[in-house]
Amino acid sequence: MISQREARRLKKRVAELEGVEESRMRRWATDWPGGTEIARLDCQPISLSAIRTARKLRHAVVVVSDEESATVRFMALPMVKA
Repeated sequence: MISQREARRLKKRVAELEGVEESRMRRWATDWPGGTEIARLDCQPISLSAIRTARKLRHAVVVVSDEESATVRFMALPMVKA
């Protein structure tokens, strides 16, 4: 069994590491090597939550156009482990 002090220290460390990982993923996603931003969309809060959840689950979010229905789809794909 661990003490409450140790539990708080570990909880703080986990939050710190999650922040570092989120920052790394955000940087990877926004600085795609050789990529160029060609458009931006305003999303509803529910869409932003779904994207945020997918990224927390370690999925890359990819945008795909569906020309038949004139929509843009956001797809969550598992990221390959290095």
